[in-house]
Amino acid sequence: MDTIVRRMADETGLDFSHQISSLESKCSRALKDLYTHLTPFQCLTIARHPNRPTVLDHILNIKDKDKWVELHGNGTGYSDPAIVTG
Repeated sequence: MDTIVRRMADETGLDFSHQISSLESKCSRALKDLYTHLTPFQCLTIARHPNRPTVLDHILNIKDKDKWVELHGNGTGYSDPAIVTG
């Protein structure tokens, strides 16, 4: 949404920077308030969400994807998907 508004501002020549910064600060305050007042069950639900980022998501965003090589196996032929090394 942010890029759509910024692109529209560039195309029309109108300055939306004040409105954009105001909306961004409102959004960050709302998110902070939301995550500050979670119940323990809500925290657990977020931690176990199937679309949450995994360690591989973070590694691939930091490292060059072509240089990352994931190592598998423990020498006996078993590869635990919960353990990521590289």
